[in-house]
Amino acid sequence: MSINAFPNFRYHPDPVATGNVGPSTITCRVCQQARGYVYLRDAIHAGREDYSEQICPWCIADGRAASALDIAFACSLDIDESVSETALEELSLRTPGYVSFQGQKWLAHCSDICRFLGDPSVEQVSQASAATIEAWCAANGTDEAVWLELASDYVPGADIGFYTFECLHCGLIQFHVDAT
Repeated sequence: MSINAFPNFRYHPDPVATGNVGPSTITCRVCQQARGYVYLRDAIHAGREDYSEQICPWCIADGRAASALDIAFACSLDIDESVSETALEELSLRTPGYVSFQGQKWLAHCSDICRFLGDPSVEQVSQASAATIEAWCAANGTDEAVWLELASDYVPGADIGFYTFECLHCGLIQFHVDAT
């Protein structure tokens, strides 16, 4: 992987735009290189050490960070059983995670993990398709009235968080909703 080509993350295509990777002059803890970007979040691990702002995206993408430090980056719990172990491994060990109030939750659709697109705008939530709302209601065991209440209270960065996911196969936009 070229040091100049930013890594491609199938399930988190633009971690810089979502605020999970940022510009930095820090030397990566794994490869010992200052590559211009660093993962801003902590990793998932059993220890007490904080790995935030210590790992470059290149070492996440090729799996070196997960292997060398015995860590994961994205949580793969609660994902549909039809998702392959290969996809779960790519998500957990080679994909930058994201931050949410109650802990990240990745959505799946069409037997694959969806790609994370970040926080939506108020317009994206208020203009959600019927299929998006139906998928959310089904996943959360509730009805459209609850969706409408949450959507009407949504303000980016406030106490209710909406996180956007897109199916890699059919393009369905889905939202994970979380609150403080």
